[in-house]
Amino acid sequence: MSTPENAPVIGKDALGRVVKDLSMVPWWGMDRPEIKWYPTIDYDKCATCGICFVTCGRRVFDFDAKDKKVVVAYPDNCMVACQTCANLCPTGAISFPDASYIKTLVARNKVVKKAFEIIRPLLSKENLSEEEVETKPNME
Repeated sequence: MSTPENAPVIGKDALGRVVKDLSMVPWWGMDRPEIKWYPTIDYDKCATCGICFVTCGRRVFDFDAKDKKVVVAYPDNCMVACQTCANLCPTGAISFPDASYIKTLVARNKVVKKAFEIIRPLLSKENLSEEEVETKPNME
């Protein structure tokens, strides 16, 4: 399975930072390009401050020097369910699909069950009742 660490480098952004192809990294067993989760920019609201471009650690954005604006250059690099750029945008120019889209993906693909299976060994049995130790999440 591909991980962010071994994803292929596909170039550099306008600041010279390395850009990896994170579309190759599955999300909870799902091919990332099949998940329609990435930001869109409303250019009527965008102030071109660049906070989205500068702060996105997954290099979703780049700067279009010709048009003098930030663009969503690598949409499949976006971490599924992340909305940090939208939360930081001072003008509200960035939007994402409705949260119900992600909640549906999580339910259909049993993501909570998979996460629970990963962390279960970390749960201290001394802090749990016997019933809690034996309980598994209901994903039906």
